[in-house]
Amino acid sequence: MGNPPNGATLLQPRRYQDDTDDRNGPGASSVLVRCWFDAALFTPIAAIHGIIRRSGSLSASSFPALRNLCNETEWTEGLWLQCHNNVGPSKTSMRGGLSNLRNRMQTCVRLAISAGAGVIIPTFATRSDTDLMEYITEECPEGLFDTKLYQQSLSAACPQLNIRACKDTKGLDTTVDAKFRKYLEPSHSNDTFRALIDDTIAKSEVVSTRAEISKDRPVRILYGDPYLAWNYTAAGETEVKKELFRALRYNDKLSQLGGRVFDALRETVSGPVVAVHLRGEKDWPNSFGELGTQIDLYTQALLELRNNTLGGNDTATIKDVYVSCGNPDAIRKFEKRLEPLGYIVHDKTSLLSKHTKILDKIERLRFDEKAITEYDSLVSADYFMGILTSSLSAIVAYARTVDGDGDYFEEYIHPNTTRGNFVDRVFPDSPSVRGDGKTKLMVLTGADIMDCFP
Repeated sequence: MGNPPNGATLLQPRRYQDDTDDRNGPGASSVLVRCWFDAALFTPIAAIHGIIRRSGSLSASSFPALRNLCNETEWTEGLWLQCHNNVGPSKTSMRGGLSNLRNRMQTCVRLAISAGAGVIIPTFATRSDTDLMEYITEECPEGLFDTKLYQQSLSAACPQLNIRACKDTKGLDTTVDAKFRKYLEPSHSNDTFRALIDDTIAKSEVVSTRAEISKDRPVRILYGDPYLAWNYTAAGETEVKKELFRALRYNDKLSQLGGRVFDALRETVSGPVVAVHLRGEKDWPNSFGELGTQIDLYTQALLELRNNTLGGNDTATIKDVYVSCGNPDAIRKFEKRLEPLGYIVHDKTSLLSKHTKILDKIERLRFDEKAITEYDSLVSADYFMGILTSSLSAIVAYARTVDGDGDYFEEYIHPNTTRGNFVDRVFPDSPSVRGDGKTKLMVLTGADIMDCFP
């Protein structure tokens, strides 16, 4: 497992349930986890991110902001919200990459609370493995997310919120379509979404007021598109956003595979690790940050980090870089830049070269499922560098800092910037790298969705 990072203390090893672990033979029921405590940060650095994910649903005391919000909401029994973006065979599914699906799912819950309505867990339109823009079928989201745990946590946080499982519309025979919201249209905050729902009800030919809706006379409202549809910054809901984020976790088996990648990383590396999320896939828009620019800025940031963390006799303490990217050629290009500077570059393929069964499992996964197996290493690494225009980078930075005071993005990413149209943000130092000592993001003028994300 390697040695603790500088200044960290090895805590007592603990054993956690893991019925997917095969290192100790078929049927192994537990996995030994070593955890380090970083005295400087007062936060645990987990050797397997399962500790960070925690086990079991969270109690009501974990959601004080959500509990208060739900207590203040006026609820309408029998009113249900089903979010979609008009895709899939049913035209009531959601689509997008992993992080955008997460946003649609999380935002729909926040919208339902605003409306005082129950929520129906959505279906996801699944992407073709050969064409990521083609959505061929639809299925329930438990393949990507732990929906059972999600429902349990939401019920603890907000007992007034009725939740129906994916595809469960039994008895909801009365359906009303709300006006479809396009991607660049304004997001909601405070009472604007509730007003929209009231207006939708009033204009329907089914009922005219909430008073006509009841458990015995339910109404289902279809609403799309929930992507970036709630502005937490405008609503002043930093803590609500954090609690909604904590409630939704990834599929446990996929997270366990991701834990194995990080496990292999710690077995290989004895010192601190910098995880870099590099975007160099063929479909990555150059306007979101060219590969060459990313490599230049990440290299500069790595050298600055090394100079700021020198050990005795000015020796480098940081030599290992874990790179996550969907394009192996881009990783090799970055590696060629870093190797002459004394860095050792790792990726999941090299780390799992001696664990072929695990690597084979990962390689057989769908594109979005693979992203979950990268997530643990990016979140759990000692240091992280990503790019703000990538939703996965943004969500990793958010996850790494969610337990801190305030909002990481407001404190470290947004100062001295101005807003453009809707999601655009103008960075006067674009392109550059911003962040705190452990988590950094490359920024450039363009899309910044963090007011409404994750």
